[in-house]
Amino acid sequence: MEFTVYYGMSHNPFDKTAPQVIETVDFKETNVRLKYLTEVLGIGLITGRPGAGKTVILREYAQRLNPNQYRVSYLPLSTVSVSDFYNQLAVSLGIEPAFRKSAKFRQIQERIIELHDVEHITPVFILDEAQYLSGLIYNELVLLTNFGMDAENKCLIILAGLSSLNQLLQRPQFEAFRQRITIKYQVVGMEYSESQRYVKEKFKAAGVLDDLITDEALKTMFTTSGGSIRRLDQMITKSLIIGAQQEKRIIDNEIVYQANAEVALG
Repeated sequence: MEFTVYYGMSHNPFDKTAPQVIETVDFKETNVRLKYLTEVLGIGLITGRPGAGKTVILREYAQRLNPNQYRVSYLPLSTVSVSDFYNQLAVSLGIEPAFRKSAKFRQIQERIIELHDVEHITPVFILDEAQYLSGLIYNELVLLTNFGMDAENKCLIILAGLSSLNQLLQRPQFEAFRQRITIKYQVVGMEYSESQRYVKEKFKAAGVLDDLITDEALKTMFTTSGGSIRRLDQMITKSLIIGAQQEKRIIDNEIVYQANAEVALG
């Protein structure tokens, strides 16, 4: 039997595609900063451990922006060259990239200016996995965001990456880029007390009001996940699958240990 049916859930609220977003402390703190960034424009830096919730926060933020006022481009960049980086930016703006780098640069800046000044639409670029970007690209971002002899902001750039990105940007060669950062926030993950509310609200969103997980089992899940929301979601989903298979109405530590072994195996 499908575990959602067995536990009376309308859907699996712990799946990454689930529509409900629980407003954790990290979610609220990040959004306060992103709201300010949206008003003044410029560059934002969001970092954190894997699975801490950065992508979920940014996806929800992007979805809340008025599409008549903002044009969002999500760029899951990895180890790309400067030329490839410009190609991705150009395509995201609906431009056929020129051959030369200097021409691409002009295309992108002119299109950003046109969107902001003429069409009254602010371009928003979300660059994910930014810890893998070439150092040269950070220098290009400084140049790209130079409008009106550096007196104006006409776009919004958000870089998201692992905590190591903070250490990378402390290097002397990135001084000019660091000075351009308008807001920054380190997503740290949940505390145990917050995970209790998170799980309860997730179950409630799926139509379940009863406690399906013992306190001891949830503590074990939380400890094992290390504060990672993604890992906790995986642990709960796997535990519910095993629980349904074994016809257990309550998830206890025995089931959690089995689930942890399966999750660890990938």
